[in-house]
Amino acid sequence: MEVDKSNLRTVILNSVKQLTAPLTFFNELHLTRKPFNKVLICGMGGSALMGDFLVYFQTSGFASLAPKIPITTHRSYSLPDNADENTLIICISYSGQTEETISAFNKAIDSNFEVAGIACGGELAELFQKYITPWIKLPQDNIPPRTSLGYQLAAITRILMAYGLLNSDAQDVLTSLPEKIIPSDFETQAKMLCTKLGHKIPIIYSSQDNNTLARLWKIKFNENAKIPAFYNSLPELNHNEMVGWTKNLGSFSLLFLRDKDDLPRIKKRMELTANLLGLQNIPINFVDVVGEGPLEKVFWASSFSDWLSYYLALFYGIDPTPVEMVEEFKKRLKE
Repeated sequence: MEVDKSNLRTVILNSVKQLTAPLTFFNELHLTRKPFNKVLICGMGGSALMGDFLVYFQTSGFASLAPKIPITTHRSYSLPDNADENTLIICISYSGQTEETISAFNKAIDSNFEVAGIACGGELAELFQKYITPWIKLPQDNIPPRTSLGYQLAAITRILMAYGLLNSDAQDVLTSLPEKIIPSDFETQAKMLCTKLGHKIPIIYSSQDNNTLARLWKIKFNENAKIPAFYNSLPELNHNEMVGWTKNLGSFSLLFLRDKDDLPRIKKRMELTANLLGLQNIPINFVDVVGEGPLEKVFWASSFSDWLSYYLALFYGIDPTPVEMVEEFKKRLKE
């Protein structure tokens, strides 16, 4: 019986190429260029990751894709108290139906703040048009939102460039990536690692610098493989969570994301942590982060975790594409 009924494998193979897709920018002439002092990304799930990625680029000193002003990700119905007329608010929802993001958009409009948006369609796209909001329409490929990271990053890059908040080379940096990160290169390694994770709950550990990558892996395990997964970062976990492994009460597997660019003390902490936790009979696996710079690392992490969670889904006999529990939750929420 075919398990991958929606052919997610093909989506994974083509995921990085999304960065070069043509995008339609509506109401671009209506955007207001002024000296904003911060950017607020409003979104949920995979759409909120755009803000996390941009913060990751900033903290990594990746000038080409690091906005020139502070950026914050906001996952809520409301707006934070520090949002004001000097804030550029970008509302992102792949489906255009995310109720938290719609709510945040309406609050921004009511406050007369500058808003831009990204969506495929849905209610949010209708609101963008109603209020003549600058927005980018994403391709409607009938793919899960979590697999549209390339489209969404390309879109937010174009918006930030239009507002003068990114360097002029940002678009070229994105479009050159498919030559450097090729998802098929990581399929075999991920498939082999998958054989060590069956019937175990994955725990992903990384440096604090790579916390965004670990979070991305957790999400892929949740949505593709339909299993619990958790993540944390060093050095913080050495001050608390590590002690919790004294009593190994479940069936877990630890995945350490090891990065050649991590600080020497972090590398030592990671090795020592793995050694100590190994004494508690916890399965330990190291995965070396691939990529020169944060953009390559993000798409390596996305591709590798896609493959890993994809093959776990097949191992469990589960179609990796549908997220039936989320859909059932949304249905009940409307009742």
